[in-house]
Amino acid sequence: MKTVSKSSFTLFELLIVILIISLIYGIFVQKLSHKRIISQEDRLKYLDKILSQYDFNESAEIVCINDCKSCFIQVDGNRVEDIDLFSENVKVYDYDIHGLLSQIKFTPIFKDDTPLEVCFRYSLYPNGSHSSYILEYKDSFYLYFAYMRPTEVYTSISEAQKVFDPSQWVPTESSEYNF
Repeated sequence: MKTVSKSSFTLFELLIVILIISLIYGIFVQKLSHKRIISQEDRLKYLDKILSQYDFNESAEIVCINDCKSCFIQVDGNRVEDIDLFSENVKVYDYDIHGLLSQIKFTPIFKDDTPLEVCFRYSLYPNGSHSSYILEYKDSFYLYFAYMRPTEVYTSISEAQKVFDPSQWVPTESSEYNF
């Protein structure tokens, strides 16, 4: 008598294979893509979310040098990874002591006693606060608020300036100063 052997998988064996593949995907692939959640176009809107993925005690920062062609993430003063953020130079604005919107010049950083010009710096602190200013990049103006408000994007600096107006925060009458 001839015995015919079937070489097929049972339903149970197929379920075990699917379970193993799911576990591998859930553990390894998700961790690899965790920091790539945000698309290239939206990175500037979600800088706080990018930095909040890191464990830090003092601050997590994005620092850009060389006319913003080289950017990196710095955690508690230590460089941890490079980040692709800009393809051209940017302008950053804030109000000066006279209440005028002026371009910011960042403090340079030093590498081997050589100063490197910083064209952009964005910091996140443990209390949830972060840098606050207007960033001009490729015909868009990104408005970063210091606390708990999402980044807003405008097409003109005058629109961004209206929302970022510090006169809303500073009392104008002497009776409003209660020291």
